[in-house]
This record gives sequence, C-alpha cells and structure tokens, in this order.
Amino acid sequence: MSENFAAELHRRATTALQAGRADAQGEGDRVPVGQYTDEAIARDERRLLQRHPQPVAASALLASPGAWLSLTHTGVPLLLVRQESGQVQAFLNVCRHRGARVVPEGCGIEARAFVCPYHAWTYKPDGALRGVPESFGFPCLKQDESGLRRLATVERAGVVWVVCDPSQADSDPGAHLGALMDNLESLAGLRAPVAYAPRTYEVEANWKLLVDGSFEAYHFKVAHRETIAHMFLHNLQVIDEFDLNRRLYLLKSKFQEHRPDAAGFDPRRYGNLTYFFFPNTTILVQPDHAQLSMLEPLGATRTRVHELTLIPEAPASEKATAHWDANVALYRRTLAEDYALAESIQAGLASGANDALSFGTFEYSAPRFHAQLAQQVAAMPAAR
Repeated sequence: MSENFAAELHRRATTALQAGRADAQGEGDRVPVGQYTDEAIARDERRLLQRHPQPVAASALLASPGAWLSLTHTGVPLLLVRQESGQVQAFLNVCRHRGARVVPEGCGIEARAFVCPYHAWTYKPDGALRGVPESFGFPCLKQDESGLRRLATVERAGVVWVVCDPSQADSDPGAHLGALMDNLESLAGLRAPVAYAPRTYEVEANWKLLVDGSFEAYHFKVAHRETIAHMFLHNLQVIDEFDLNRRLYLLKSKFQEHRPDAAGFDPRRYGNLTYFFFPNTTILVQPDHAQLSMLEPLGATRTRVHELTLIPEAPASEKATAHWDANVALYRRTLAEDYALAESIQAGLASGANDALSFGTFEYSAPRFHAQLAQQVAAMPAAR
C-alpha cells in the first residue's frame, strides 16, 4: 500500500471528522421509480453487464494447466480453461455446429479435449476445433475459424473476470478495472487471496436498490443498529472516483477515539474500504480479509447475489475456520438488513407513493451512478 494513499485518506478523514460531515458534497437528485420497475430497462442493463468484466470464479478453482470449469453467468454458458501458458481463457460453452452446450456444468483437471454431446465435434483446451466426424459433409467448413468463441478474460485479486459478450473479445478487462484494481491489489493479502465460502442467494428487489445502499453512510446508524452501527461514525465517508469505478472509505468510531497519526496510518484499522467496479461488483476490505459481492439482475424486481470471502490463506485449523466463518456470518447478517430494506422499498414502489426516489447531497454518488449507467446503456449498439 502506498504511503501517499494512506496519508491522503488520513488527511481527508480528519477533515471530514472536524467538519462533522461527509468528505464530499455533491448534487442531490431524484431517480424515477421506473428505473427500478421497468422490464425493458432491466433487459438493457443485463446486456450492459455482459459488456463489462464480471467476477465469475475464484482463480484457485483452476489451479493448474488443463483445469477447467463450466458454469452459467448472467445467462451465458461459459467454459474456463487454464492454458499451458498459465493463463486462464474463457470461451462461450456453445458448439459452433448446432449450438449445443459442449461441457455440462462442473469442473475437472487435465483436460485433453471437449466433445460436444450432440455430434461429437471436438475442441482442444485452447478452444480450437480439433475434429469433426464425417467432415466430408462440411466441404465449406473453415476449421481454423470454427473454434469455441473466445471471451476477454483477466485474473485479478484472486478472481477470474470475464467479459461475457463475444463482440467484446478484443477488449481489455484489465483496463476497465484499471487503477482502482491496482490500488486494491496493493493492500496486504489481496494480490492473490484465497476464495472462501462461496454463496449465492436471491433478493426480491431491483439490483440498483442494492447498489444505492453501498454508496451512502447515511443509513448506517439506523439500518444497522443491531449489528455494526456502533463501530462507525455517523454519515462520514470519503469517496473517490476512478472513471466509472469508485472507492469509498467509511470511518470507524475508533478513528475519533484514537486520533491516529498520519505517519504509519493504517486505513484498514480505522475504516472500511469499499471498492466498486462498475457496474455491479463491490469488494469490501476489512482489516484481515475482503468480501466480494456481485449482483446479477434476474429481472426488474429480482436479483441474484454472488458472494466470495477473500482471505490471505486457506484455513489450516479449526480455530482459523471458526474465525472466517464468524466473519462471513456477520457480513451476511449485516447485508441481510440492507436487502430486507431493499425488498421493502421494491414492494412499495408500485403503490404510487413516490414517482421518484430522493437522494440528499451526501448521497450524491447513487444518483451519479444511475446517470452514468443510463449513459452507458444509451451508448450500446442496438440489440440484434
């Protein structure tokens, strides 16, 4: 971690504490209710998500060359294979002949070939088409152009990130993660963490309601009064933007109590760092680990949440396992409070009580996100 980064956070946190208000005051705004209920908007947003890097699996699941993983992400069938070069490559898990899924969901090691269950077209681990039974029946087939469709892929922070839209295969997902990912990986234990306790569950609310809650500290003392509110100062947060991405620093009560010096300041001891990678992934950094949450819209009013805990090393004892399980449980209890409120909001949107949701000046990051999201959706090519 850069000393300049820590010193700057200390300076801004001290300024916010002295002023008794959030570090930055943006423009308050209103977001129309239709943004959370319209199915056409939800379909466009889902398509946008597929054009941005998505954290689809822990790197450790593909430990050695030949290891593979078949899964579905945002409705897209994926096949991940670690190549002989050591890099992970993702493909659309779709046969180029008649479109059958080539590999059932699951994982394995030492892949030599992938054989489609429909007509036995066979693909190499690098996605190239290796063989076609009775190939004389396909005189116009260009074998070197008929491999599995490759997808843009990168490994960062112990996770495989994939751009699921094949039209973006030549894009650089690492460039989108950018300087914010560099900053995250500079923190101890987060360049190549171990993924722990993967879990998935569904919430009866629009995915953007869940994002909204992560962009403001105004709700903490009320919504989390039974869990973690006592640990944090009220409504004091430092926000930095990295193009479409964000880093948020929520001050703990001990910052006010201890008044730490700028020299040797440890941000993880005195606050929570949240790294938001546009459009739908957050990584919450705590003193000795991090929690990754990715939001998958299933429709306008339903979201699937994928979570991973990122820890420095695999637990080697019952005591270590109990420690990490306790952290996962607290995170789940806290997020459950947020998600219950999101479900409450979603249930009330159709009542007509509000035609828009209002955000104050210290909640400015949420409506700003909505504006950026709308701009990105509008800039997409029309669906085919």
